[in-house]
Amino acid sequence: MTRAGEPLDVLVVGGGATGLATALCCARAGMRVAVLERGPAPAFDPATAPVTRVVTLNAAAMGLLDRLGVQEALAANRAHAFSGMQVWDAHGPAHIRFDADDLGVPELGWTVENAALEAVLWQALRERGVALWPETAWRSVDLRPDRVDVYAEGHAPLASARLVVAADGARSALRERAGIAVDERPYHARGVVATVETAQGHGDTAWQRFDDERILAFLPLGDGRCSIVWSLPEIEADDVMAMDDGAFIDALSAAIDGGPGPVTGTSPRASFPLVARHARDYFSGRVVLAGDAAHTIHPLAGQGLNLGLADVDALLRQLAGPNRRDPGDPRGLRAYTRARRPENAMMQRAMDGFRLLFGTRRAGLPELRGAGVRLVNGLVPVKRQLALRAFGLDGIRR
Repeated sequence: MTRAGEPLDVLVVGGGATGLATALCCARAGMRVAVLERGPAPAFDPATAPVTRVVTLNAAAMGLLDRLGVQEALAANRAHAFSGMQVWDAHGPAHIRFDADDLGVPELGWTVENAALEAVLWQALRERGVALWPETAWRSVDLRPDRVDVYAEGHAPLASARLVVAADGARSALRERAGIAVDERPYHARGVVATVETAQGHGDTAWQRFDDERILAFLPLGDGRCSIVWSLPEIEADDVMAMDDGAFIDALSAAIDGGPGPVTGTSPRASFPLVARHARDYFSGRVVLAGDAAHTIHPLAGQGLNLGLADVDALLRQLAGPNRRDPGDPRGLRAYTRARRPENAMMQRAMDGFRLLFGTRRAGLPELRGAGVRLVNGLVPVKRQLALRAFGLDGIRR
């Protein structure tokens, strides 16, 4: 596919996991598709690449990647299945554990490096002959009734498409160009990430501890180490980022207080701001949003990319469904919005509620939390349904 001639069916703007999965879904459905990515082409060598940003994928997300034919390649690039999850409260008796064996499933989820996932999807697209344009940025967009024309610097034409998918991240320039408003609420917190070694080993378990506004997750990696995400108020995050490795290891060991700890070694750290965003609509004309361009949530349950891949699945149902000859048909885009916007809003509210529930020590509340969690832990059918929903296992055939 060249950049001239008949319009594409779909142009995906953004070469992250959500955008690349969208493009691969469209290509496998027989659509003429291209990907525009302002950064370099993703590449990953498991023999030499350090562990970078890690995401957790649930069964629904991995099921989509399996249908796209990339699950085996992910397994060869350090994706790691985990079978347990343990969550507890630093200030009360609230404690709950989920096990794959109890649910009758092989695993609860997977830890996957963003860089590996993007490289695997990019390679799958290349093998299908999809037009991939890395290191290419758009400068202007002409939103027409029957297509979208995209231009580079100096109004040089890049591509025309009957539908453009904005998968260009939380600060989506394409969302802004399409005139889609977004509600934004900062958490006044940052997520600190690193890869750490621990004394006890992770036991193929994801560990999470709540300490008021401080939420610490240890995610198991295939080499026995853990990727950590430590959500902290901004000032405390700045202090943690300023520590030397020894002080950071001590602080992290104290914060996890058990589980796979204590921590014995660490990689360099990074941090990122935590902000909730939700677009007021998911499409305008022939531009449709997916993934972080449409919504971002608190990372406490690791649901961000799972929601993005659920967007991809729902969008494909509309684009590849019966009588969907025009991918920019507003009827299909409205149906996609109806399917995903309420679901994403509900998950955003649930994560905020969960964070607030564990983020206060008002008199009696830790004990009340503990009683509630113990009740759920003891009611096996309720706990099972909660787990199936949380891990994307409801409706998954095994």
